[in-house]
Amino acid sequence: MEWVTLPAMNITVTNHKGGCGKSTTAVHVAAYMAREFGEGSVVLVDTDPNGSAMEWAARGGEEGLPFRVVGPEEEASEEHAVFDSQGRLHGEDLAAAAGLSDLLVVPTTPDFLSINALGRFLDDLDEVGGAPYKVLLTMVPWYERLHCPGRAELEGAGVSLFGRQVQERKVFRHAANEGVPVYGVRRRGAQSGWEDYKAVGRELVEVVEGEAR
Repeated sequence: MEWVTLPAMNITVTNHKGGCGKSTTAVHVAAYMAREFGEGSVVLVDTDPNGSAMEWAARGGEEGLPFRVVGPEEEASEEHAVFDSQGRLHGEDLAAAAGLSDLLVVPTTPDFLSINALGRFLDDLDEVGGAPYKVLLTMVPWYERLHCPGRAELEGAGVSLFGRQVQERKVFRHAANEGVPVYGVRRRGAQSGWEDYKAVGRELVEVVEGEAR
């Protein structure tokens, strides 16, 4: 594989609402970047008090994930960083995350309540002066994979969305239990789940490259 060379990238995965696939997204964005940029190039910084990414890594041991996961107080020398943020970032914390990040990835499920919470988060982001962001639809039911009402609503409101959405699959829970990216799970749907996040990763890199020009 020919590895991509880019300036250092800082990606923050965040949203106000829990249960939106934030840690799953952070793990798989980091996995994509690690495979693209090479061994030892990416660190995932788990700043969420729930420690979901730290637990994910612990379950897989040294060979589980293709990148290191560290806490917010630990030193990291890797070139690129993905931050799994705490819930409900606001005020100075949100301003700091926005200022640090090349891109905010904002996962949300496509239901009405989650979209309402997303709107409040984007309002908060506007207030602090915001970094570039893209919203990622996650846990999309299989029956909405071709026409997702939530996507249509967000597009109508002019929200910046990833072109790819992540379909709801049980295999992501198996990946967390085993401490590996979804491509490391030998179950139905694993490859399709990884293809969703690969497409998200490619678009993410393109966005950051475009902002850097």
